[in-house]
Amino acid sequence: MRLRLFVSALTIVTLIACAPRTPAVPQPGVVTPIPPAPAPTAPVTRGGGDVVRLGPSALRYVVRQLIHIEQQFQGQTQTIDRGIRLFVSTTIAGPADSAGYPVTFTLDSIVPDSGSAVPASVNLAAARGLRYSGRLTPTGQFRQTATSDSTLAQTFAQAVGSFQNFYPRIPPAGLTLGAEWTDTTSINDRAGVNVTVKSVARSRATTWEDRSGARCLRIEVSSAYSVAGSGEQGGQPLEVTGTGTRNGVQFVAVDGRYLGGEAHDTSSIVVGLPLQGMTVPVRQISHSTVTVLP
Repeated sequence: MRLRLFVSALTIVTLIACAPRTPAVPQPGVVTPIPPAPAPTAPVTRGGGDVVRLGPSALRYVVRQLIHIEQQFQGQTQTIDRGIRLFVSTTIAGPADSAGYPVTFTLDSIVPDSGSAVPASVNLAAARGLRYSGRLTPTGQFRQTATSDSTLAQTFAQAVGSFQNFYPRIPPAGLTLGAEWTDTTSINDRAGVNVTVKSVARSRATTWEDRSGARCLRIEVSSAYSVAGSGEQGGQPLEVTGTGTRNGVQFVAVDGRYLGGEAHDTSSIVVGLPLQGMTVPVRQISHSTVTVLP
């Protein structure tokens, strides 16, 4: 799941605005290894064979994201750790047309971890019921067409990001065991600063697994991406460049339901402050999971 490839420079500017402090020796973010695939088992077939495609479903998920950031500023290392959970309901309705399946994401709640600060001006309770509507293409891309409240959607853009990559990217003809494919994407992220993320992801359907009581194809994904953009915060221009890598697993059931996954992301970003003649190196580690709720 890729709600966000990059936490915008809003976080960085907030840290810069604070008086520098000398922290304890910074500890790296805790990274839980993605479990290896179990020994392969015989594939399960259905009507037209063992080709798996995303299809109609109505599911509730919790999306958990843990982020660890280290930045070098005025000779000191500043760190921040944040955690957030998004509870979201999704509905993929059939039948599909030439644009794909109608799909709706509805936010149930946004819950920050203890110790994760939320600006006083942001009322997380207001997110409840916010809907994102669009189409799900055969390749798994969500193309948003509307929100129930565009002002609220902008308010929560930094926390929620984009659902464009919520579902796994798959070949247009569907998934088969052993299939390998490459996706090249370019996404513009305007949450905070105007950033373009270019990514090349290599994926493979490695084995059949049982997950949440269903037979699923396990998709293993490895990607590399670049980040470039600029913007303004508090009247101060910013320039952002960097690169990162992401590794993860995702699961699609034989009946077309997306049953979640997890990903680890590491990036090295440089934020330029032209007016001050400064650059701020930033290292970010994140771990995200998507879990189906009962």
